[in-house]
Amino acid sequence: MTSKSTMREVAGKAGVSIATVSRVINSPDEVPTETVERVRAAMRYLNYRPNINGRRLKMAQTRSVGVLVPTMANPVFATSVQGIEQAAHEDGLTVLLTSSNYDPQRELGAVSTLLNNRVDGLILTLANADDNPVIDLLKAENIPFVLLFNQPARTDVASISVDNARSAYDMTQAMIAQGHTSLAMVAGRFESSDRSKQRFDGFGQALSDAGLGAARLCQVGFGETELFTPLKSFLTGPDAVTGLVCSTDMLAIAAISACRDHGLSVPGDVSVGGIDGIAVGGLISPKLCSAIQPTQEMGQQALAFLRGLIRGQANPQSLILPHQLSTGESIGPARHSSSPRL
Repeated sequence: MTSKSTMREVAGKAGVSIATVSRVINSPDEVPTETVERVRAAMRYLNYRPNINGRRLKMAQTRSVGVLVPTMANPVFATSVQGIEQAAHEDGLTVLLTSSNYDPQRELGAVSTLLNNRVDGLILTLANADDNPVIDLLKAENIPFVLLFNQPARTDVASISVDNARSAYDMTQAMIAQGHTSLAMVAGRFESSDRSKQRFDGFGQALSDAGLGAARLCQVGFGETELFTPLKSFLTGPDAVTGLVCSTDMLAIAAISACRDHGLSVPGDVSVGGIDGIAVGGLISPKLCSAIQPTQEMGQQALAFLRGLIRGQANPQSLILPHQLSTGESIGPARHSSSPRL
């Protein structure tokens, strides 16, 4: 099939109305899952690509930019948006913000909504930057965009991030240096975040380089705050760990709470480290050890990259900013006990 297929042909192939196809593209949450899957299968079969650029009506620049992040509930994204908005205000730009709730299926509709508001370009944090129809679509339609927090392997897109694998590697090494040999990672689900997978890879590499065992993993949903049950097998019994490396600070804070609920002290019984460097991590007790990202600066730099692309810059720029380990209190020497935790 050619890329000239129409929405009417997609509707016919899927056995739905043209209006339903439009809703699947723009607001998939409002359509039954079975219908969404059937329409998207028809789009793939027909190689149909929505003409989102056409919907922008080829109007003059609106001096507005769109921002898509997974959630505003995590301070790491709120702080990055603050950096974007501060830089945008200085340049007289308007920021339109939306979120995907860590759901890859919502990304295309969210981006379509932003483009329907005729933004000049986009700053995006996606579930998977290397295999994502949103990126393919934006590139095909020549829409300027910059990835924020994503660290893609592909080199044909603009991005700003930290080294996700290295940040987890350094946090893991910090625990190993304290004598920890039994570690596990608490990570958000990989299908919702390529950053989570990259950080798990860094965790595993640190264990391998230290000659330790296979990487143990506890995958949970982003935003989960109750980790008592998911962490039970990691914190109790003969195979209990002495340290937890968490893929985000929010998960690290939840892990500290779970440790306490299991009657364990942090860092006396279990050390816990996070990644992000959110401000609230410094306000809890014990103060959270974290691999700090320069989040606000990342947002500002993403906007600078986007402005260059909007002005016609041909080559997309990418930048990996440095992270640093905080001097927190949630990591301590490994405590070795002759009896297993019950």
